Amino acid sequence: MKLLKLSCDQPSFKTLRFNSEGLTLIVGDASSRNSQDGSSNGVGKTLSLGLVHHCLGANADSKLAASVPDWMFRLDFSLGQDIYTVERSGDGKELFLNGQKIALAAFRRWLNDRGPFKLDDTVERLTFRSLFTRFARYHRDDCTNPLQTRKESEYDGLLRSLYLLGAEFSLVFSKRSSKQELDQIKQTVTNLKGDKFLREVFRTGANPQVRIEWLGKEIEKLIKDLSQFQVAEDYRQIEQVAENLTKKLRENEKNKEIIRFQLAGIEKSLTQQPDISRGDLLALYEGLQSIFRDEILEHFEAVERFHNGLSANRQKRLEQDRLGLSKELDQLESEWRDIARERDKQMQLLHGKRALDEYAATANILASYKEERARLDEFLTFSDKLQERSQMVKEKRLSEDKLAFNYVRTNPIKQADDEFKKLAELLYPRHPSGLVLKNNLGDNQLRYNLDVQITGDDSDGINSARILCLDWVFLMYGANHSMDFLWHDNRLFADIDPRPRARWFSYVMDSIKGSGKQYIASLNTENFDAMADFLSESEQSVLRSSVKLTLRGDTPENRLLGIHFGKPT
Repeated sequence: MKLLKLSCDQPSFKTLRFNSEGLTLIVGDASSRNSQDGSSNGVGKTLSLGLVHHCLGANADSKLAASVPDWMFRLDFSLGQDIYTVERSGDGKELFLNGQKIALAAFRRWLNDRGPFKLDDTVERLTFRSLFTRFARYHRDDCTNPLQTRKESEYDGLLRSLYLLGAEFSLVFSKRSSKQELDQIKQTVTNLKGDKFLREVFRTGANPQVRIEWLGKEIEKLIKDLSQFQVAEDYRQIEQVAENLTKKLRENEKNKEIIRFQLAGIEKSLTQQPDISRGDLLALYEGLQSIFRDEILEHFEAVERFHNGLSANRQKRLEQDRLGLSKELDQLESEWRDIARERDKQMQLLHGKRALDEYAATANILASYKEERARLDEFLTFSDKLQERSQMVKEKRLSEDKLAFNYVRTNPIKQADDEFKKLAELLYPRHPSGLVLKNNLGDNQLRYNLDVQITGDDSDGINSARILCLDWVFLMYGANHSMDFLWHDNRLFADIDPRPRARWFSYVMDSIKGSGKQYIASLNTENFDAMADFLSESEQSVLRSSVKLTLRGDTPENRLLGIHFGKPT
């Protein structure tokens, strides 16, 4: 795939024609006070790359849609011997391929099928858009990690980079699938344990198998109990009558006890002797003769008669009371027998029978136990299957660990590593560098660790150099693509010192001759001019002749769009 021309239907737009081979430079004069390097408010060097992405199926840019929604941008490009034209409006809504209107999704499918990448249908997450970015890093986040572009996961970055290096990637995909399956199994078990029955079992620390055995015994008991259950629909009414009769019996017993106590008191009173016997009374009177006059003592017979009269009356009254209480006791005894017979009759009606609500409660407990046992059976059965599947996946991964180990030992990216070292050594001599592929045995989705290393890559300039070198390896020595161009924006050169930057362009100009490939770069004027002291006259001449577009920030007309695109209001 090569780029031929970037143009627009608006006359103010600065058309960009790409050299069919070798170096194409876009130089931006960022001396304007309002210019911001690498942003949409600049002169347009980065925007030109953004418009290529726009024409090749990127999501519509909000600033472009807001500023120039009706402008039609056009990109002419070639795939093999065929030339294609794609036109797209600034808001992204209108899209034409070779003059024929096409939906964005259909155009992306066309790029996947007909584009420069040999996509493997069996491997997910490989698309034209995801791979193309490595040959045209547009966003700032595309330019921070050589293996990952904007919004890419570590797995995606590894997979796509290995794919472009021609390395084995089936094990990469397989480990991710295995990890996802193991995580899903783990999550499924967790979800199962969240069941209301299982949650209580695990909360109490009970073993599900032990619980199932206990439930089985309890269910058998309840089934037997229900089979012998005789329901009396009026059980509760009869039970209430029986309870009332029992209360009457208890009241009767209490009353009888009171009468028995009273009768016992009467019996005791009847058996007691008079308080003073005749002999005692006479002895008393005789002892008083020396004190009282004789006429007073003459009344002894009268006193004795009075005392005897009182005793006889008391005995008579007690006998009458005893007779009355005995009759009352007999009446209570008769009532007690009648009440007891009635209560026994009611109790006999309940014999062997139980209440309907008690039957319902027992049936509910049985149903609850059956449901819990079914859930536990399902959990243990499914859990066993999950554990079996988990073991199979783990065994497969162990096997693949060994395969990956043996694969890494073959040094499959040796050529890419050699070329990367050559470039890194050119830019930063005496800085150890290389592409290192290692087997990743961790519990994660990554099959390999791929290190893109230039010692000192914590420096912004050296980090940018890692990206330049790896992208060049993708272009010149990569696999699974027919990309014939590589575009590097000024932001990748801004932190590289003039000397290594000059070495880079000198190498590119020399090595790209006769390759049929394009190298497109955008540079600020100061970055462009600063290389002059480190380039030969002939190299400076080639570099100057490679400039296809010069953009300035002094007036709107000298910008890419010819207007103040994206300027704050």
